[in-house]
Amino acid sequence: MSWLSLSQHRSRRLWWLAPAAAAPLIAAGCGGMSSSSTGSSGGSANHSTGSSAPVSARSTGQGTVLVDSAGRALYSPAGETTMHLMCNSAACTAIWPVATASGSVPSSVPGASGKLGTLHRPDGKTQLTYDGHPLYRFSSDPGAGKVTGDGTQDSFGGTKLTWHVIRLSGKPASSPSSPSSGGNGYNY
Repeated sequence: MSWLSLSQHRSRRLWWLAPAAAAPLIAAGCGGMSSSSTGSSGGSANHSTGSSAPVSARSTGQGTVLVDSAGRALYSPAGETTMHLMCNSAACTAIWPVATASGSVPSSVPGASGKLGTLHRPDGKTQLTYDGHPLYRFSSDPGAGKVTGDGTQDSFGGTKLTWHVIRLSGKPASSPSSPSSGGNGYNY
């Protein structure tokens, strides 16, 4: 048998292995389907599926709230959406750090009815969103499971914000903090 015919004989025997070898690669590539839309702020919303949970529900003194992977409460200012970012200055994100995501993000959170997603901010960060609202942590929260920023009012560059914890159940804070009430208000 010549070298050429031996080579052809081997390739005919192994042709059926190619689909079997490619199947895991194809399956891995199909795990992260996503869709995007661009907002007026220059960011884009991205909703994807995955297996790790960067956000979960946690029972606190303020009810059941969304928390990040470190157990810190997540907030969003009233009126802010993926199409209209309001906390976009360095002063704002210093007090209200962006809740970031890396890798794929599941579209749901056990115990929550809303949808989890991501937003690609103009500064390049990938921010977590819940039902189309960008998520932040409060730098003054003393640790995991603590909710001290609910109802906080502040202003950055003339933009007034009122922050709310992402509450899944329970009652809201009885009185919001504001700059004039001596609460956790900030003016920058």
